[in-house]
Amino acid sequence: MKTIFAFSDIHESSFPPSLMPVTEESDYVFFLGDGAARLRELSAHKGFYAVKGNCDYIDLPHETVVEIESVRVLLTHGDAYRVKTDLLPLSCRAKELGCSLVFFGHTHLPEIIKDDGVTLVNPGSLGQSRFTAPSYAYTVIEKDKVVSKIVPVH
Repeated sequence: MKTIFAFSDIHESSFPPSLMPVTEESDYVFFLGDGAARLRELSAHKGFYAVKGNCDYIDLPHETVVEIESVRVLLTHGDAYRVKTDLLPLSCRAKELGCSLVFFGHTHLPEIIKDDGVTLVNPGSLGQSRFTAPSYAYTVIEKDKVVSKIVPVH
């Protein structure tokens, strides 16, 4: 069994210190873009992966694939796939790469959608958002089973 703490779009906010224990107990920490320059304290985590958002100006990949247990996972910010209007291009990219799980950000709207064998997880924004309260996604992978939950931060 492996656990994932995934978050996105902190922008100018700092990472909430109250969430450090959750990241420390997680096997993986995924940052999905926009605010990468503020993540020094998390980059030492053994399972830390980060992708570049449309507001990031540091050298990070735009997408990456990680294999956890027997699940291939795509990480991307989502702007290159126009996720604010349609998730089909992102779902197609996941299938092209053999991924059944996708983490993305950009919209600031937390959601978990299952689409034709692909689970798409957007943790929402962990920073200030005009849409919703801050949130992150917590995911458990055991063999090929995936369970994800959106967790609001108060």
